[in-house]
Amino acid sequence: MRKYFLGNHRYMSYFGLTALFLLFCAEMKYASPYAATWDQVDFALALDRYDLLAMQPHFPGYPYFILGGMLVHAFVENPAKALSIFNVLMLWSASIPMFLLAKKYGATEMAWLVTVLVQSASYVVLIGSQPMSEGAALSVLWWYVWAVEQARERKTWQAHLLSLILFGLLLGIRLSYVPFAIALAFLWYEDWKQHRSIRRLFGLVAAALAFQLIWVMGIAQTEGSLYGFLKLAFSFTNGHFQEWGGTVSNDQQPLWQRIGRFLFYNIIWIGISSRTMILLVLYLFVFIWAFYSTRAFPFPRWLFAAIVAYGVWALFAQNIDKPRHVIPLVHFALFYGWLRYFYRNTSTYKRLLALIVMIAQIMIGTLYIREQALHLPATYQLAYDLQKKDEPFVLYTWEEARVLQYLRADFPYQEALRFSFFLQHQANYTHAKIYVTDHVVKGFQAQGVSLDRRLRKVKTYRSNTLADPIYGEITLYEWMNSTME
Repeated sequence: MRKYFLGNHRYMSYFGLTALFLLFCAEMKYASPYAATWDQVDFALALDRYDLLAMQPHFPGYPYFILGGMLVHAFVENPAKALSIFNVLMLWSASIPMFLLAKKYGATEMAWLVTVLVQSASYVVLIGSQPMSEGAALSVLWWYVWAVEQARERKTWQAHLLSLILFGLLLGIRLSYVPFAIALAFLWYEDWKQHRSIRRLFGLVAAALAFQLIWVMGIAQTEGSLYGFLKLAFSFTNGHFQEWGGTVSNDQQPLWQRIGRFLFYNIIWIGISSRTMILLVLYLFVFIWAFYSTRAFPFPRWLFAAIVAYGVWALFAQNIDKPRHVIPLVHFALFYGWLRYFYRNTSTYKRLLALIVMIAQIMIGTLYIREQALHLPATYQLAYDLQKKDEPFVLYTWEEARVLQYLRADFPYQEALRFSFFLQHQANYTHAKIYVTDHVVKGFQAQGVSLDRRLRKVKTYRSNTLADPIYGEITLYEWMNSTME
């Protein structure tokens, strides 16, 4: 085995590509058919009727992602599954630029193996098979990075335009990837040093803006006017940063705790290790070996700066409770780590460890996506369970209400964000049971309301909290009807 398999990089690549193809088949088969969260419902509903005011989808509209989902929806009836399949197809197309970049950055013989090791990252596989925009955006991000590298090499207008087109596609799929514009700043600075032409630089900037305006103006047309779009943008942005977005501005924990959680929990434990000790230990050996055996490793400064810029953005401006925001950092961390691991040293022992990591990732990732596809999400379990009840009741929820709307639940339910509203509203159901979810309870407690002896636990619904850390577990309580003092 050591001589004829581990010692032969061609056989290792063939094995890796075969494993990659099997994982791709599993992802297609187990692409999630469920719209189990508020955001996923927004995307799924948009395939039938695109309307930002109705949050189908929410701002900024994700037009290219929705368009791709619509194309798949023509062949796949379930809108959530159509989006998930589109993500899978897009994400695996990223194997091409990933391979080309790995080959250029030093992994000449091991480029395909590096590609497989990055593409099989279990957590990214799981997120990429959901009806969210992360999978498609990550794919276009890899193509964009490759295009920037091509523009740096060829220095032609055509190469520059390709990078700008891809950046337009990227932001039209996921606007939060805007910090990767740093790569263009480096590219334009290098171009300026060579040509010293204000006209040329102005043309590049104008072209970049034009490719962004294509999707912005398209969405503005659906809203009736640019003013209506900008008004919606301001409302969404204000809510994201000041109220519900989970950014640093509305986070109660100290900054050092947020940083610690971001680095060690979101990126390392969730993103790289997929919440499994075996991957944590294996990657500990990989990174120690990579940094110990290679003192200096050439990695593009422009790409490193773009990754750091996005990392700062994800830390301060994204929801810390949703680790899916770190998947670009996970992919690039693994890409860098494996490139450095194989740099100028591809011994059979290194290949053996890489093979073990690859097999572990593929097995864990396949188990996760299979569980996600075959087991009902907690939000669905809640809806279907209450659907069976005969006695009169009303349910008070937070974001679960959006999923209940998507499932067309025919029992009474109401989103209750404020305790004062809940007290007033539930008074209309004097002869019915009052149910509240644990998210409602936590929201009331955060408002300083004491709920001692007011709640009776009914049932807890569970699904994979790695796939959905916020609504992967829902506890239902019965509100004990008595006069509040």
